Amino acid sequence: MIDFKPLWTGVDWLILLVYFVGVLGVGFMMHKRASTSFKSFFVASRKLTIPVLIGVAMAGWYDSWTIVGLAECGWTMGISVIFIYVVPTGIMRLPLALWIGPMTRDKIPDYVVTLPDLVQYFYDKKTKLLAAVVPIFSVLYSAALLFAVGDVLHLVSGLPIYLTVVIAGIGIIFYTAMAGLWALAVTDMIQFAVMTVAAGALAIGVLTHFGGVQPIWEAVAAVDPLFVTPLGHNSALDVMAWVIAAAALYVNAQSYQRFGAAKGGGEIKVAYSVMLGIGISFSSIMVFTGMAASVMFPGAASPAEGFWATVFTVLPVGFRGLFVAALVAAVMSTSSADILISAGILAKDVVKDFFVPDMTDKGTIKLTRFLIVAVGAFIILGTYLWSEGIAKAWYYIGGFQVAVFFVPIVAGFFYKKKTAIGGFIAVLVSIIAYAVWQFALGAPYGIPSNVATWFVSLIVYFIACNATYKNSPTNVG
Repeated sequence: MIDFKPLWTGVDWLILLVYFVGVLGVGFMMHKRASTSFKSFFVASRKLTIPVLIGVAMAGWYDSWTIVGLAECGWTMGISVIFIYVVPTGIMRLPLALWIGPMTRDKIPDYVVTLPDLVQYFYDKKTKLLAAVVPIFSVLYSAALLFAVGDVLHLVSGLPIYLTVVIAGIGIIFYTAMAGLWALAVTDMIQFAVMTVAAGALAIGVLTHFGGVQPIWEAVAAVDPLFVTPLGHNSALDVMAWVIAAAALYVNAQSYQRFGAAKGGGEIKVAYSVMLGIGISFSSIMVFTGMAASVMFPGAASPAEGFWATVFTVLPVGFRGLFVAALVAAVMSTSSADILISAGILAKDVVKDFFVPDMTDKGTIKLTRFLIVAVGAFIILGTYLWSEGIAKAWYYIGGFQVAVFFVPIVAGFFYKKKTAIGGFIAVLVSIIAYAVWQFALGAPYGIPSNVATWFVSLIVYFIACNATYKNSPTNVG
């Protein structure tokens, strides 16, 4: 195992500490502003402007999967992950920016605050309850992100990894519970800047160390020639599975929370269009760094360890601390948003809507804060699931969400013959299909579960909606 402690200095600790204390301070400052109503707490009173939207959305899209996970993929898959995941992700964000985001903000009624609210608006309350399953998978994903933070803090400090995970997790829980999306909106602006500068410094460091892109390319090709080809070792079905996972933003509760928090649809178009190129560039830097790490430290205990060894080798003192702060920033942004959304959905869309309908707005905020602590604790415990690496976290979790919810949600915006029973049947059958294909059958014939389930969802949705359209008591949406 590589000893990282000699590479980590007091300057690096100071940079990381200043960042961490600053983020917690924001939670204190925004506490009162966020406590006026659930809408203020959850969607920042729908007042986010273009600069803030760029910071909030990019910081939400940057996470430890985008940093460490994509680096691990670069190590194990080569350049192919850019072609089958990074670029498709960027392309698929354009319809979100130009149509779905603005429609969510300007055309959907103001009472629609959460993703399950949107599902109920398109279909009915039963389907809304099924949509509340989304937080479960967001929590599992956030556990993978938190593990990456605990891992690097463990490497540089020598502290037990369970302790570093707990310390990082408590910090995230604290500032999320204090100020909700108002805290995220302010800190995400800072986190976006930190992560962008850190990524640029890493790219310069790696290119300087190797003397350009060509030496990296040749060294990786010498190990495995397929690692420098567009598809690598991936089959056609593997490629389809990655592309489906790339569409996960269409069913990500964070996306719709950000849309709902914008001042208007025009702000969404500008902010989200600007982010497309930035996101592809950032992700590609991490893939190339993973490829470089595979030839710099081939004997590393894991791709993650090799990645961090590369980071600390090519970056000077101070920038190492900045890059670790960037990872912490990425995780705090994404995980805090997932915790906030999960707790908010459980409090508003499950407890209030189904069990305590007369709960006041203040009561909903209090319950959400309590559930933020509970969900955060569950995430800390869930890091155990990802102790072998987080490279496939989004592949599996994002793939499930897309397979089950992509068709009903996107069709909800555009399909004129959607029905409440059609939406409910499609979601229910898709959840069962995924569980059976993945866990009972073990993904037979080499067909990934998200691919099989997506086709089931597509077929069942349109058959069920068309079969029930004429007899539907009302036209939903």
